[in-house]
Amino acid sequence: MNEELLRKALDSAYRYLARGPRSRIEVERRLRQKNYSDPVIRKAIQRLEEYRYIDDRTLARQWTRDRVLRGHWGPLRLRMELERKGVAREWVEEAVRELFGERDEKTHATELAAQRLKGRGLRDPKDYRRLFAQLIRRGYSSDVAQSVLQKMKNDSEPSDERND
Repeated sequence: MNEELLRKALDSAYRYLARGPRSRIEVERRLRQKNYSDPVIRKAIQRLEEYRYIDDRTLARQWTRDRVLRGHWGPLRLRMELERKGVAREWVEEAVRELFGERDEKTHATELAAQRLKGRGLRDPKDYRRLFAQLIRRGYSSDVAQSVLQKMKNDSEPSDERND
């Protein structure tokens, strides 16, 4: 194998990885776009994994934690995005299970909904629909979204209205 080609492929991969963490598949796709041969790509990927520049398991863990903490993403969206990045299903499931084992999905969804409501009640059906759609887009199941919003709606209604 031509060492010069391998060095160029590694340089290209380093530049790509410098912009953010990438999965093995993403780096492989990038090197293919740059027209490197399969043997060069395999060797470059092998080296990057040896040096731990590519580690899909760690990527899945860090990426899910970041998306949940900063974006309040739900498990469905996390799974979809990580699978799109080419991360193995076992690493995706482990990362999601690990993160949502700490705090359940409803807790995350409740925090997001409360943040969006900013103390307002949830009496207006338009607000309910809008918030429901947002929870779905963020990757929460419809059951969780409905449960969270129904509880918030009930909590925001004055007690004498609920007894009628």
